Amino acid sequence: MKGAVILAGGGGTPPEVPQTILKLAGGANARGVILAHVQQDVARGGRRSAEFFAENGAQNVIAPDTLDAGELTAIVREARAVWIPGGDQNRFMERLGNAAELIQAIREVVARGGVAGGTSAGASLMGARMPTGDHSPEGDLKIGASPTAPALGILPNALVDQHFLKRQRLPRLLCALLENPNLTGIGVDEDAWAMIQGKKLTVHRAQVVLARVRGKPRQQEQLLGSRAIQLQVLLPGEQALM
Repeated sequence: MKGAVILAGGGGTPPEVPQTILKLAGGANARGVILAHVQQDVARGGRRSAEFFAENGAQNVIAPDTLDAGELTAIVREARAVWIPGGDQNRFMERLGNAAELIQAIREVVARGGVAGGTSAGASLMGARMPTGDHSPEGDLKIGASPTAPALGILPNALVDQHFLKRQRLPRLLCALLENPNLTGIGVDEDAWAMIQGKKLTVHRAQVVLARVRGKPRQQEQLLGSRAIQLQVLLPGEQALM
């Protein structure tokens, strides 16, 4: 991965996020594409995000509202940065999850040295799998209590959760990881954001949690267990290897 991935936890995107994206993408004139297809009103959501980027120096950002995957693919192939705002990650995948060429085009933005990222639902889309939002309200660590679904795979070994500490989502993440132990869990709290370059994750503004299941998870009837889970609570300015 030559480029960078930006994960914002939701609850308001700090101005340094678009500013950092522009810097990494090549400056104010770098072509940026906003995919607001997480939102019910794609045009309105895209317009708001494009205005936010423009307020922070972007001069060449567009927010296409078409649902035509071919058109979107052609646009993304010309981009140096792709941003997905908050909304509903399931809605995005229902609309565009079968568009293999578009998904590959987004991955290639990062592969050739550009930037991809998102906030809230947009951040969850960056992983290999994503929470669907249907976790058991009791916080159970049981089979099926925290459903996940395929995401965009920009981070092919990760599962990203958002609003993490604010909404007490550690049980949701642990349950998902016990059923997907090959993935690293990244929990980004509100107001926090993380930048991933290569295998290095850097934390900004607030806390980010990294979780990994070590060894083989165990099951007893519907219950999930593990004798070794590595948990890191990273503070602003700290780094970790993915």
